Amino acid sequence: MKAILRRLTAPGMFRKYFFFLLLIPLGYLCQVCIMPYFRIGGVSPNLLYANIAIITVVYGRVQALWAGLIYGFLMEIMLPGIPFVNLAVYPISSLFVSFVFADKTLRRLQMDRAMRRRTREIPPLVRTVLCAMVNVFVYEVINVAYIYLQGTDLTVTHFRRAVQDILLTGVLTLGLAVLIRPLILGRKKPEPVLKNQPIVFSKK
Repeated sequence: MKAILRRLTAPGMFRKYFFFLLLIPLGYLCQVCIMPYFRIGGVSPNLLYANIAIITVVYGRVQALWAGLIYGFLMEIMLPGIPFVNLAVYPISSLFVSFVFADKTLRRLQMDRAMRRRTREIPPLVRTVLCAMVNVFVYEVINVAYIYLQGTDLTVTHFRRAVQDILLTGVLTLGLAVLIRPLILGRKKPEPVLKNQPIVFSKK
């Protein structure tokens, strides 16, 4: 029992994927059961995209795609709105947005530094918030476009609700990322990274 608890509290693979498997169902249950009661101006933030953004930055592209697939499938079955939009938009936007905001691997960082590429890293919390907001932006653009193509006249209310959804989801993502990221990653250990200084061989 102590060994299991030690592995859960260590920042290793078991810990990370334990929280990954925990985040997926909890995110969906909270979205459908709790979030409808938290509305500002008739709009509730999108907890699913907040969850996907955290997964994208912490875990990477593959896990972001899986999270988008699972959420899209569940939303399409349990809460159908526009036909097939949830099933398509959640995984596709999650995958393509993850290319911009996912963390670089240690190997990629070492290669960049070895080749002396100057890269400016955006802080993880900022990337997490931007990732969620871009995903919601894509979703809202498709939603508004579908409403327009159906023959409905667009009003200021449609765009106000879309912008409000983006901003509220960004605020929610920031709060959740501050709480959840330390639980997933645990205590940071120094990683060996190649330095920029050239290797000099001295003759004896």
